Amino acid sequence: MIDQDVAIEALGIICNAHVSSVQRPRSAGMDCHVQRMGINNFICTMVDSEQTCRVSGLNYRHLQSVLQGSGQDDDAGGFAEAHMMDVSTTSRNLVIDQNEFFDPPFNYDFTHLKDTETYFRGGEVYERPCGWQRFGLKVLGKYDGTTWLGTRYRSTQSVPGEWPVSFHGTSKAGADGIISGFYEPGPGAVYGRGIYSTPYIKEAEKYAKSFVSYKTGKKYMVILQNRINPRYREKHNSDKYWLVRIPKGTSDEEEQQMVERAIRPYGLLLKQLN
Repeated sequence: MIDQDVAIEALGIICNAHVSSVQRPRSAGMDCHVQRMGINNFICTMVDSEQTCRVSGLNYRHLQSVLQGSGQDDDAGGFAEAHMMDVSTTSRNLVIDQNEFFDPPFNYDFTHLKDTETYFRGGEVYERPCGWQRFGLKVLGKYDGTTWLGTRYRSTQSVPGEWPVSFHGTSKAGADGIISGFYEPGPGAVYGRGIYSTPYIKEAEKYAKSFVSYKTGKKYMVILQNRINPRYREKHNSDKYWLVRIPKGTSDEEEQQMVERAIRPYGLLLKQLN
């Protein structure tokens, strides 16, 4: 089993930052410029960090080529090695309250599972993340009700009002590159600026960041598991990619509201690679 210390390291990887918790002492010098991160601003914090992340740049170019039809939409192969992250040189520092960020009763170990049935969430096929370990995020009480999550104990079927599941999330900054130089922005633009995710865990792996844990010395891959509001979702590329559109010129406050109503992370997925 992967422990929560490694999950905190993984948060740093996807946010391109040093992440500490209020429950544990921080490194010297971190107190000067520390940003508090909670569940509600998690996606926006991650998206902002990707603008200066080398791995995110690789992801943008790969996604751009796939959406434009000029790239290979197959297994990433050696791509994962290029996605190795190291935040030792970053100057960004984030702090979380572990008790308010993680929700251990909703952890689930899919590592050795292999599905023989088809699952549905929010009326869409749900590919359970077999081979991964999920750390539950504390979303209860952070949003307007829980209908979007469905119910905890149920079978393969959806329940009314719940949102479908998507994985990962590619930022609005990188998405600008998808249309620049190829598609002309406007009413006829096929793709646009916003947050991209996918309902397919194998597709998400192509964009996943990986890292070597300081604590264990082992290599891991990390992906976000989200619920996405179908009212604000656009489907592209034969439904492989889902877009939550965020127009240019949107203020930080408006963006936060748009993200909260459209895409909500509820699980942090980790897979050990060695």
